[in-house]
Amino acid sequence: MKKKKYFCRISQGLIIISLPIVLLLTILQAYALDKDFYLKEFEKYHIEENTKIEKKELSKIVGKIIDYLKNEEGNINIHAKINEQDKEVFGNREKLHMVDVKKLFQKGYNLQKIGIFFIGMSLIVLMKKSEKIEKDIYRSLKGASILSLGSITILFILIQINFYKYFTYFHKLLFNNDLWLLNPKTDILIQMLPLGFFNDIAKKTIVWFVGIMVILGGIACHKGKGIREK
Repeated sequence: MKKKKYFCRISQGLIIISLPIVLLLTILQAYALDKDFYLKEFEKYHIEENTKIEKKELSKIVGKIIDYLKNEEGNINIHAKINEQDKEVFGNREKLHMVDVKKLFQKGYNLQKIGIFFIGMSLIVLMKKSEKIEKDIYRSLKGASILSLGSITILFILIQINFYKYFTYFHKLLFNNDLWLLNPKTDILIQMLPLGFFNDIAKKTIVWFVGIMVILGGIACHKGKGIREK
């Protein structure tokens, strides 16, 4: 009996930790790999004017960037018309930074798969070992909701206070070089993707994440209460 409870608690803990991670990565990837989102942001921040690259060319560049991040392109050697002249879009420093970004995306994909695996295995364990499987699942969802909403609320407050500061911390934490420090006067990559772009993607990801976790937490509380009353 104690062994069963032990396995059930471990499974619940894995769901509580893995579910928010998988959900957050899924939402972030959905925006980061959405060409339409990029094009809307380009209009918002007047990227066509700032880069001297026409919308059609920007669309082509973004498509190749997305394919590169999805590992469907082996390199990011892109040519386009810039100020009416055919040029290579990204310089060597930008390309090297994108190699690092791609590696980061690959780690994200792997972490997402591991999280999904843990969730699936945990559900199987609960189905086999738990005496009150519904109660344990709803308790896991409730725990995931409370843990993630507390953490994400703190993050949201911090980026609202000073997005640039914590965006810089993020880069220093995830990259072991300074290739991400690009020149906005000369480097197309940072001209295409200004700070506002990343601020928008962060806020939209957080809003969707909070919304989904609130719904899951609400369902868990409601259903869990119903089970206790039976």
